[in-house]
Amino acid sequence: MPRSAFPDKDDRPAVIKTWQTDKKFTDADLLKLQNGLSLMSNYFFYVTMNSGDAPKRLDLAEAITHITEPALKDVYLRDGVATSRMKIEEYEKIAPSIKPYMISDASKTFLIEYEKVLHKNVGQKGLEFTYNDINDKPVSFSDFKGKFVYIDLWATWCGPCKAEIPHMKKIEEDYHGKNIVFVSLSLDKPKDAQKWKDFVTKEQLKGIQLMADKDFGSDVAKNYDVNAIPRFLLFDTKGNIINADALRPSNPELRVQLDKLLKG
Repeated sequence: MPRSAFPDKDDRPAVIKTWQTDKKFTDADLLKLQNGLSLMSNYFFYVTMNSGDAPKRLDLAEAITHITEPALKDVYLRDGVATSRMKIEEYEKIAPSIKPYMISDASKTFLIEYEKVLHKNVGQKGLEFTYNDINDKPVSFSDFKGKFVYIDLWATWCGPCKAEIPHMKKIEEDYHGKNIVFVSLSLDKPKDAQKWKDFVTKEQLKGIQLMADKDFGSDVAKNYDVNAIPRFLLFDTKGNIINADALRPSNPELRVQLDKLLKG
């Protein structure tokens, strides 16, 4: 309930501790309740937030160890996958541990369509574009052929975008000299071109700094259905899409992926 203060962990009723240890979610009739699924989701949210550990990006595999009824596991996992907004790399990592429990025809059909959408752009040729750098020199996507390409779509007004900049700088520094190009492509409005140039200079941004011609109306934004930023794109050495919604620089898994690609 909304209140100005909450009891400390040590002051909470003892029954709460039994909720975290006892077997639970044992009856499929829970799904007959309109809020049956949300009861499970809210329970695991509570446990995660009060475990003392930092919340994990994806904890579906851990959650299912506490659900004993197969039908409940199936529904919980289907909802979890549908709402998690996983990247391809995240899904492929967690899929082997959860797919054996997604046993219903509804879940199997859902997974087929989910994976189809997740991989729909993989392997397709990346959009050929040409945009100017801060010196008004045109730079084209085809200029990077033969190298892996990681593109950051951002803008100077975007707080979450700017929060990724220190991570982007570090990853550019650590992978300097390797067969990968880092491109920061601004979706600032054309009228703010000088503001973008000044920001790039002031913040000493590295890599290749470009600005799209029509912000969210530019070809690159429309081609990749970009309606929110930051957004990251990853391409192979032939200019084909690896992921049109790639991992962020702040995600440690990005380095794992890049190391694997560069070794291959």
